[in-house]
Parts: sequence; C-alpha cells; structure tokens
Amino acid sequence: MDSIKKHINELEYILVGTLSKRYGPCGKKNCRCRKNKNNWHGPYYIWTRKEKGKTITKSLSKEQAIMCKKALKNMKYLQNEIEQWKMKSVKAIEKVR
Repeated sequence: MDSIKKHINELEYILVGTLSKRYGPCGKKNCRCRKNKNNWHGPYYIWTRKEKGKTITKSLSKEQAIMCKKALKNMKYLQNEIEQWKMKSVKAIEKVR
C-alpha cells in the first residue's frame, strides 16, 4: 500500500468533468465562417462538470485546457488507485480472525 500512497502523493492537480474542443461560426455577417464549416473559428476549449447538482461550464485557454486534461487524467488514475487500495484493505480484513 505504500506504493499506492506514494503515487497519490505525487499527483499535482485533480479534476472531475469533461473537456471538449469545439469550433464554431462567429456573429459577423460577412465573415467567411458563415459560408463554410471549414472556416469556423476555434478551437474553443470547454470544461464541464457538476457541482451541487448543477452543471458548470467554463471556457478555457489552451494553457488551461492542457492543465485541465492532465488533472482529469490524474483523477482517473487516482480513482483506480483507490479501488486497488480498497481491494487490498478487504483482503487484509478478511485474513484477520
């Protein structure tokens, strides 16, 4: 279990939610994006999550999106490590008589 604790301690940031990358037209009448999807603007990075039962959506810069992506990956890793820790705990408790 010490290796699990060590790996958890090494994580810098953790987040929950979804990160998406979107493209879209702008509001200008004469912009070329209105005529052709290939000219849409972007990418725009969007982070969506739930807080207290409400959906929160946040636009991110490219730098923020990179950090967010890593933090989301860290959370998945953390959840997996906790599951392994729980299974080791169950086995340890079942060995005790």
